[in-house]
Amino acid sequence: MTTVVASVVLALVVLLNLVATVMLVRSDFETPLQKALQLALVWIVPCVGSIIVIAVLRGARYDHKLGFASDSVANADLPGTGPMSEGFGGHHGGHGEGWGDVGHGGDGGGGGH
Repeated sequence: MTTVVASVVLALVVLLNLVATVMLVRSDFETPLQKALQLALVWIVPCVGSIIVIAVLRGARYDHKLGFASDSVANADLPGTGPMSEGFGGHHGGHGEGWGDVGHGGDGGGGGH
């Protein structure tokens, strides 16, 4: 019975390490040195290292999708932020806040346009 439990735990640890390794190899956020150090962390400190690396990679991927990464090519703005939003009463301030889209015919219309 003890052997079966130990085998299952070992298999789960190896699986977790493999998932972290594959995620790390496929990522493009780290330098080669960072990847090597994280890979060493995964296999030297199995459970804790894997969980840390997976959490860091997921956080980096989430930040990259939102455009928070400093080296991001896309650098997408969140809705309501960026150069086109000038605050609530600005040029595009009425869009999406229940004002409706009146149109841009000469930009002299109502609703914050």
